[in-house]
Amino acid sequence: MNNSKQRIKTLFVCILLTVFCSSLIVSEVDTFADNRSYEIYEYTINVAVNTDGSADIEEIIRYDFHGSFNGVYRDIDFSRTDGITNFRIYVINMDGSFNEIIPSSENNESKDGTYTDYIAEYGISPYSETIAKYKVYEKSYNERKTFVYQYRFNNVVTKYDDIAEFNRKIVDSNWDVPLNNITINITLPRGASKEEIKVFGHGSLLGESEIINGQKVVFTVPYVMPGEMVETLVLFPTHLVPEAMQIVSKEALPGILENERTLAEEANEQREVARRELEREQTFNIIGTALVGFLTVLWVALFIYVYNKYDKELESDFKQKYYRELPENYTPAEMSCLMSMGHINTKDITATLMDLVRKRYLILTTERVVKKRLILQDKQIESYAVSINPNAPSSAYLKRHEEFLIEWFIHRLGDGNTIILDNISDYTKSERNATKFCKDYRSFSDLATKEAEKLNFFDKSSDKGKFIIRIAAIMYFIIAFVILFIFETSWALILLFISIFTFIYSVTINKRTRYGNEQKAKWTAFRNFLKDFSRLDKAGLPSIVIWEHYLVYAISLGVAKEVIKQLPLVISEYDYNDGNLTFLSGYGSSIVFTDFTHVLDSTISSVTNAIDNAMNVANSTLSSSSGSGGGFSGGSSGGGGGGGGGGAF
Repeated sequence: MNNSKQRIKTLFVCILLTVFCSSLIVSEVDTFADNRSYEIYEYTINVAVNTDGSADIEEIIRYDFHGSFNGVYRDIDFSRTDGITNFRIYVINMDGSFNEIIPSSENNESKDGTYTDYIAEYGISPYSETIAKYKVYEKSYNERKTFVYQYRFNNVVTKYDDIAEFNRKIVDSNWDVPLNNITINITLPRGASKEEIKVFGHGSLLGESEIINGQKVVFTVPYVMPGEMVETLVLFPTHLVPEAMQIVSKEALPGILENERTLAEEANEQREVARRELEREQTFNIIGTALVGFLTVLWVALFIYVYNKYDKELESDFKQKYYRELPENYTPAEMSCLMSMGHINTKDITATLMDLVRKRYLILTTERVVKKRLILQDKQIESYAVSINPNAPSSAYLKRHEEFLIEWFIHRLGDGNTIILDNISDYTKSERNATKFCKDYRSFSDLATKEAEKLNFFDKSSDKGKFIIRIAAIMYFIIAFVILFIFETSWALILLFISIFTFIYSVTINKRTRYGNEQKAKWTAFRNFLKDFSRLDKAGLPSIVIWEHYLVYAISLGVAKEVIKQLPLVISEYDYNDGNLTFLSGYGSSIVFTDFTHVLDSTISSVTNAIDNAMNVANSTLSSSSGSGGGFSGGSSGGGGGGGGGGAF
C-alpha cells in the first residue's frame, strides 16, 4: 500500500512539473544571440522651427547596455536642407552627471569622451542622400546612459504661396535595434492659432499626432522596428517664417490635403484589414485555447480511468505488521521482482548465490590468495571462494536464472570449479570483460523476471492500459502540432508536454494481481519481522536452519546486516553446530560470527562494485565511439531625410 501511495505522489509531481514547464514556454522570454546587447528604451526629439526656415533639433536617446561597449554612433540624413550646423553631443550618466563629448583630434583620436564625423553622399542629385556620420567614443558596461545630440538644419522649411511646410522623416530607418517610446515635439514660431495648424504623420500605423496649441504639436509612436521610419508633416501660416529662403511659388495646400486624404484612406484600409486579421486570430486563438482546455480535462479523465483500472494497486486483505514465516518458497530474485514491480537489483545476485549455497549446489569456503599491488609488495589475504559441490542435488530442481548464475560465476568468471569473490571486481576493469559482464547481468535479470511472470504476480490487463495510454500520447502529440499551426495558440504546447508525459507514464503502468498484492503485503510484514525479531516474543521463533533460509531473503530485502546483528541474541552458540547448516555452520562464537558478516559484506560489495564498474566502463566505451493627429498613415508625403540611423559598437 505504501508503494501505491508513493507512486501516486510521484505521478502528481510529474503532472505539476509538466504544467510548470508548459507555462514557462508559453510565457514570453527574452533571449540574446550574443553575450552582450543593448536597447533604446526611450527616444525624444525636440524640434524648434525658426523664423528663417531653419530648425534647431535636440535628440535625447536613452540606451540600456548589457555587457561592454566602446560607444555609439549616429547617422543623420540632412538631405533637402542647406546643411547641418551647430553640432554638439552630450552624455548623461546614471548618476545624473552631464558631460559634453568633444571632437576628436590627432592628440585624442578614439579617446573616451570624443567623437569623429564625416559627410557621406549617396545617389545622384536631385535624389541624393547626404549623411552626417558621427562616432561617439564612450565606454559603457551594464548601465544606462543618455546621449543628447543638438544641431541645426538650415533652410529645412519650404514656403509656398498659401502655406509653409515642415516635412521631414524625423526618425531615420537605418537603426540597428528597435526604438521604443518615441516622442516628437515640434515648436513653431508664435503668431498662429490652433485652427491654422495641420499635422500629418506617416510610417507606423500605431503612431498618433496631436495639436497642443497654435505653437506646439506632438507625435508619439510606441515603437519603430529597424527598416521603418517616422515622417512628420506640419502645415502652418507663411507669416510665421518671414525670412525663409526655400520658396516655391505655387499654391500647394489643396494638393497636399488631397495626397493626405489618399494616404489616410489607404492607411485606414490597412487598419481595417489588420483589425479583421486580429479578430480572426483572436477567434482562432480562443477556439484553440478552448480545445486545449477541453483536451486537458479529457486527458485528466482518461488518466484517472487508466490509473484506477490498470495501474492502481488493490487493497490488501493482510493488515498485520509482522509475518513470522516465509510467505512462499520461490527464489529471492523472484521475490525481489514482485517487490520492485518487475525489476531485479544487484543484491539479488548475492542472495541467489547464498541461496545456492544453502541448497548445497555450491560451497562457500575461505582461501589464501595473493593480492597484487602496483608499488608495495604483494600481500597474502584471506578471501572467500564459491565452488561447485560435487555432491550437489539434481539440477532439475533449479530455476533457469539459478542455472545461469552457476554458469556465469563458476564457468565464465571462475575456473570452471571455483570463483574467488574478490576477483570479480578486477575482472570488469577491461572494456571487453565489462561489456560481457553487463550482458550476463541483463541475461540473469531477464531470466529471473520471466520466472517471476509464471507466478501470477502481475495483472496482464496492464498491457491494455499501456496500449490505451500510448495511443493517447500519439494522438495528443499530433493534435498539439495541429492546434499550434492552425489555431496559432502557444497553449498547444501543454498538449505536447502531456503527450510526452503520457508516453513516459505508459512505461510505468503495472499492477499486481490480488495474489501478488497479498504476497507483497506479507513480504513487507516479513521484512518488518526480520528487522525487529529480537524485540518480539521469543516463543515460536524458528530454528537456526530456518534462519539460514530467512537470511537469503533478508539480503534481497536489504536487512541482512540487521538480521546477522540480532541472531546471537536469540540463537545459542551450540545451534551453529547443526549439521544441516551450510554457510552459517561454525560461526557460533561472536568473534567468528563477525567473520561471516565480513563474508556477506564482501560478497555484496564485490558483486555490486563489479556491476557498477562494468556499467561505467561499458557506457564510457559507447560514448567515446559516438563522438558531433490621430492615427498615422502609411507611405510618405515626400519629406526629406530618413536615410540615417544609429547603433552601438
